Amino acid sequence: NNARRPWSDVRVRQAIAYAVDRDAIVQVTSYGTAEANQLAIPHGNPWFTDYHRYHRDLGTARELLAQAGVERAELDMLVTADYPETVTAAQVIADNLAPLGITVRIRTVDFATWLDEQNTGNFDMLMMGWLGNIDPDDFYYAQHHTNGTFNYQGYASPEVDELLDSARSETDPDVRKDLYDQAVTRIVDDASYVYLYNPDVVHAWGPDVDGYEVRP
Repeated sequence: NNARRPWSDVRVRQAIAYAVDRDAIVQVTSYGTAEANQLAIPHGNPWFTDYHRYHRDLGTARELLAQAGVERAELDMLVTADYPETVTAAQVIADNLAPLGITVRIRTVDFATWLDEQNTGNFDMLMMGWLGNIDPDDFYYAQHHTNGTFNYQGYASPEVDELLDSARSETDPDVRKDLYDQAVTRIVDDASYVYLYNPDVVHAWGPDVDGYEVRP
């Protein structure tokens, strides 16, 4: 939540991103079938951006917190029991952040309450999932544009806004891909979200079904 201190400081958000162990989260939430990712769109999708800034590095995380003047903090993490994997992932993240002096208070509520708390900004951090469609605009604009309808974390970057605005109206796919690559790497750098993984979704269909294509 960018409206609350110390999470309003990008260095604190980056420290969290460096502390999170995505591989461990993948193991406990999906038995290792998910694919760790630092952006929304999965590998194999033509809009995938190959960018991996963060890895578990407590030394770098501690340096960033020191620069921000944060020695200890309590973090209210909002999850919902209606999606048990969010609770499991939150438990791993709580363990990940403890060595940094960040105490995570996991607040587990029903989904209706979760939505109310999200909408009013009553959280320090929350766990959520997103099922995107085919176009990259659906993965990034609403979540990270200053005026985005799902930008509940209050992220604001004029540079990212300009890139997302340009990308949603660009008709040349190569130019558009470059615009999204620029926008989403800045989103990662600013830790607007700390993306974790893309789940593995099993598809099955009968031999009489023709023309069905699985998209990542």
